[in-house]
Order: sequence, then C-alpha cells, then structure tokens
Amino acid sequence: MTSARRLKSPVWPLAFFVTVWWALTPVAQGQDIVGQDSRRVETNTGPYTVVVDAQTLPSLQSVQFFIRISETSTGAPADDLTVSVLTTWSESDEAGENIALSPNVPGLYTATLQFDPGRWETTILIEPPTGGSYGADGFVFDVPIPTSDSAAGFVFIAVAIVLIAGAGYLTWRIRQNQKARAVARGDAPQ
Repeated sequence: MTSARRLKSPVWPLAFFVTVWWALTPVAQGQDIVGQDSRRVETNTGPYTVVVDAQTLPSLQSVQFFIRISETSTGAPADDLTVSVLTTWSESDEAGENIALSPNVPGLYTATLQFDPGRWETTILIEPPTGGSYGADGFVFDVPIPTSDSAAGFVFIAVAIVLIAGAGYLTWRIRQNQKARAVARGDAPQ
C-alpha cells in the first residue's frame, strides 16, 4: 500500500476527531458558573431564598449575574418579581440601579453589567408585586484598568503571515506538480 493510500484511510480523520474531542473534554467539563472568576452567595431574605452567581469578564469590564430566587417555604421558583442589582462605586458616592432581565426560566433572573475601572459594591434588591422590598447579599468587585497587550498583537500578526505564506507555498507546489504531470503525460500546452 502506498503512502498516499494510507493517508486516505478513514482511520486518520477518526483518530484526529477523537484526539481533539479527548483534549477538549476537560475544558468543557470545567466550565461551570462557579469557577476561577466566579463568586456565589446564598441568602435567605424575607420569604425568599436567593442564590447569586457572578461571573466576572475582566476583558469586557463587565460582570454577569445569575440570580435564582425561590420561595423558602415551598422551594418553588419565584416569578413576577422585580429584581435589581444596586451598584456603588468606591471612587465616589455615585450609586446606580440596574434592573435584571425577566426570567427566561422560572425563578432565574440574569443581567450583564458593565463597570468603569475601580472597586464596585453590589446588592440585590427584590421587590414582589404585592409591595415591599428585600435586600440580598451581593459582592465587591475590583474592575481593573484595561491594558493593551502589544506582544499578543505581534504574535497574531506573525502567525497570520506564516499561515498566508504556507498557503501560498502549497498553492505554488500544487501547480508545479500539475505541470510536471502534464509534461510527463504529454498533455503540456504548446
């Protein structure tokens, strides 16, 4: 069997797929709401149990909030609530209020908030339709000043140049081999 026929064997694509899948499986399994840049707090406030997961996204200067609210007595998801994320910036007395989205799933409220650099304190405010309000514990976040990484840009440009040069070389080699085969068969243009 020639080397060209061995490369066309269906085993090679399957082996490649299995290798890539095997390498990426731990990465996919490691992705969870609570991770390296995540925080979780559980609070009982009034008639509600509130679980807040916060995932920081430093490169985007934002934080994703996943707020699960259930009734403490029954454990049923709490719907029809107005959920706000109250924010306070340590650089000033400025405070803000950001309404979380309506629940996509009963009892799950989500919000993605962008922050200026500095220290931010957050509190979750829950307002039932019957009136009143309940506060739940939030987090303190240090949002870094964005940095530009010029070394990463140079690496990207270098990799792009190598890939373009490699594609050009392969195209040139394929055309040279096609011309050589045409000459060997006698099909060369005259």
